[in-house]
Amino acid sequence: MILDNIKNAPLYYGVHKRLKQAFDYLETIDTDNVSEGTFEVDGNNIKAIISTNELKNKDDALLEAHQKYLDIHVPISGNETFGWKSIKAIEKSRGKYDSERDIEFFNDTPATYFTVSPGDFVIFLSEDAHAPLIGAGTLNKIIFKISID
Repeated sequence: MILDNIKNAPLYYGVHKRLKQAFDYLETIDTDNVSEGTFEVDGNNIKAIISTNELKNKDDALLEAHQKYLDIHVPISGNETFGWKSIKAIEKSRGKYDSERDIEFFNDTPATYFTVSPGDFVIFLSEDAHAPLIGAGTLNKIIFKISID
């Protein structure tokens, strides 16, 4: 997991070959007039999902992990708290991995919680189980799905 300010994004371009392209695309988005939806940035290699979500309490947020895509979460308005736990420490799968949706849910309790605010981002790699959308109120956010291969 990587948590930082968007101004520092170039520090992480070497982590994955497509991170720079995703952050370059982020710079083109007018966050004051953004439309919800899924946008192809680079075919199936990079997709941007812009959404408005009702936040939930910690007990209702399940840990999830992905095998084919890494995630970049960027709040547009509002703060978002995440739960996190290393995939190596996971003990309680909630079901099987869904390869079509690239997601698996877990019943474990997160090892830690942290909050991301507008101007910041968090990157979740395949080693990171994360419980998103924790907090109160409504959140506008962008999630980049970046193919790991």
